[in-house]
Amino acid sequence: MKVVTKMEGLEGVLATLKSLPPELVSKGGGPVRFAVRKAANIIRDEAKAQMIARGNTPGATSKNYATGFTAKHIISKRTKLTQIKGERFVVTVRTAPHQNGNKIGKGRAIRTNDIAFIMEAGSAKQPAEPWLRPAFDTKRQQAATTMEVELKAAIDRIVRKLARQNKGR
Repeated sequence: MKVVTKMEGLEGVLATLKSLPPELVSKGGGPVRFAVRKAANIIRDEAKAQMIARGNTPGATSKNYATGFTAKHIISKRTKLTQIKGERFVVTVRTAPHQNGNKIGKGRAIRTNDIAFIMEAGSAKQPAEPWLRPAFDTKRQQAATTMEVELKAAIDRIVRKLARQNKGR
């Protein structure tokens, strides 16, 4: 399952980013990458807390699976966009064999991402116990604010640095 969020009204921000000097939009991502990563990590941390909370809810069918082990495999990672030049950060679950050793279809060991998906979307035998969508809903405003604050601070640092360099000339 894929949840996509689209932010609108950022055309001016994008135009500004495209006109910035290379120090800001370097190949390594610069402050933009740093700010977006910080925002993704806020949602990642809340997703971990939500998963553990869902597993500890009385009567939860996922109690045996929503342990700290599965929550430890929730990560934020950078991926490249193929249709346009760019990148994004996604909050996902790293694939790893689960510690309980249970098997699912065709004898394959159950993995952490299997458990996370079943909890989020449910199955024929288990009702959905969403953990990622509530994490996003809870922290999206904080993540957006953090991204804005971090990006402004980083741009201010770079502007001051460039001003000092230009004074010497």
